[in-house]
Amino acid sequence: MKLPKPSLSLRSVVLLAVVVGIAVPALLLLAFSESLVRRSLEPLLEGQRSAVLTLAANGLAEPLWTVDSQAVQRALEQLLSDASVCGVELSEERPGAPNLLFKKCSPDWPTVTLVAAVRRDNQVLGSLSVRFDDAALEHTLAGGREQIALIVGLQVVMGVTVMLLVLYLRLVRPIDRLKQQASAIAQREAVVRLPWNRRDELGQLGEHLNEVGDRIDTLIADLEGKNAQLHQMAMYDHLTGLPNRTLFREVFQHEAAVAKREGSSLALLFVDLDRFKAINDSLGHAAGDNMLLAASERLRHTVRESDLACRVSGDEFLLLMREASPSDVVAHAAQRLISTLNAPLQLPEGLGTASVSASIGIAMFPRDGEDFDTLVRHADLAMYRAKQQGRSRYSFFQQDMDANAMARLALERELVAALAEQQLELHYQPIIDAGSGRVCGVEGLMRWQHPQRGLLMPGSFITLAEESGQIQALGRWTVEVACAQLAEWKAAGRHPGNLAINLSALQFRDQRLPEQVADAMRRHGVLPGELSIELTESTLMSDSDLSMQTMARLRALGVALSVDDFGTGYSSLSYLKLLRPAKLKIDRSFVHDLPVSADDRALVQAILGLAQALGIGVVAEGVETEAQREVLLELGCAQQQGYFYARPAAVASVTERLPAWPPTA
Repeated sequence: MKLPKPSLSLRSVVLLAVVVGIAVPALLLLAFSESLVRRSLEPLLEGQRSAVLTLAANGLAEPLWTVDSQAVQRALEQLLSDASVCGVELSEERPGAPNLLFKKCSPDWPTVTLVAAVRRDNQVLGSLSVRFDDAALEHTLAGGREQIALIVGLQVVMGVTVMLLVLYLRLVRPIDRLKQQASAIAQREAVVRLPWNRRDELGQLGEHLNEVGDRIDTLIADLEGKNAQLHQMAMYDHLTGLPNRTLFREVFQHEAAVAKREGSSLALLFVDLDRFKAINDSLGHAAGDNMLLAASERLRHTVRESDLACRVSGDEFLLLMREASPSDVVAHAAQRLISTLNAPLQLPEGLGTASVSASIGIAMFPRDGEDFDTLVRHADLAMYRAKQQGRSRYSFFQQDMDANAMARLALERELVAALAEQQLELHYQPIIDAGSGRVCGVEGLMRWQHPQRGLLMPGSFITLAEESGQIQALGRWTVEVACAQLAEWKAAGRHPGNLAINLSALQFRDQRLPEQVADAMRRHGVLPGELSIELTESTLMSDSDLSMQTMARLRALGVALSVDDFGTGYSSLSYLKLLRPAKLKIDRSFVHDLPVSADDRALVQAILGLAQALGIGVVAEGVETEAQREVLLELGCAQQQGYFYARPAAVASVTERLPAWPPTA
């Protein structure tokens, strides 16, 4: 088990260090001083004892020689009077002389006995034994120990007192001031600059903290300004200054709670500017921004003060109406808003004016939804319905709109699965040379073999694919399958002559389309002239520069281009001249009444004349009767396509009708 580390304050650590730094040396001095003194005194004491013994022996030599008993007595008594002597004993060599013994210490007193011979002229007169007091050294050491302890104690007390005073004045009090100053800075209180006249480390730290406080005040002021800006950016649209979706959501949640408590209604209006993208693309983003600013200003001034408007994104706005009952009030407000936005908008200098309309979808709280996201989605669906009904109008949300939206969403998910699970397939309809009956080409038409709904035609899912962005994947799939099928027919000894496929106008905005087609042709061995792409007239009119670049790159690959449904779109002879397609396909609407309609006959004849003059081939679509076939042949249109010859069918039904390949000589 790991023991926790002790946690001490700085002043406790410093105090402990002071006490230890003073007390420990003092204790060591007390501990070792006695041994040091003993070591130094013992040799001196031994020398002193030897000197006393020697002097006493020398002093007794004369009395013993002269046999002066009284002098001997006095010499021994004088020796015994020495403070360090506890007893003496004299043994004479003279026959019959008694041993003299003198003592003044108790028998159990510690003594040290030294013996010396008394001599005269090298003649031993006797033996002197002196018992010295052995406790004298201990008494001396005890007295010295008491004195040292007293001195050390005074030193410790004075040292600690002085150090504590210095510690408080020079460390503790300045640190407390620094803590107060730092706490004031941390708590964003008013920081008073403290004077620091000292030039030591704490004084320098105090001055530095004053500077830090000033800088922090400056930074906090800057941060508060930045926070205000960030709040503005987070809650308001940078272009129009209207609240954004985040702030609008918060206001809605508050107003919804109030409305629920009071039993009142709210109206959420989804406003979308019609044709804004076309104006933005044609006049530039600066003009578009100016138009959005003007529209937002009109929106702000048209609504009541109690209402809230916000910009969602692009040309979409939300409007929250309080006290939205009865619904006639909301309808009147929506119509007034449409009328205001429909007025011409002044564009930047040199661009004149432009007019936009607005489509508005309305969802009511709590009838159409009780949470923000649901209500916005329902208002969006209602706005989409208003656009479908002709734009520049409003529409209230109805439950069938949600059902239709859910159905579209389900179909969108199923279309993703169709691509992954290979539910899509190409059916092929032959193009016939009406004079010989020979197949001179086929058109690949996409079909969806839905597991529950059966075989679906392109009209039921192509628009959805374009709106959901899946059209690119469908286009890549079409190119890949068509090239693979062409290679399979050639391997089986059959060839359709030319295989035509249909691509969406949106795909011609993808600059990668030529590379994708070239890669599929290379992998499947498709030669130039074997593949053609049919495009509608609307493709020629949308994003013309980009579309023309893509078409030019496709034509450079040897991919023939055909204009489908010719005559029904926004026909532009200048685009036709630039594109120079390989074929024009006369729309079935001109073929249907051809045998009985002089107008249709004249139009078809004009198309044929135009194509012949430009060197463009012509195919008539929708041929369903023998009469239509004969009139077309009479007018000079031999290549025909329609139910009269064959319906679009799976690969197996078409293969047997294809000419042999390679052709025999």
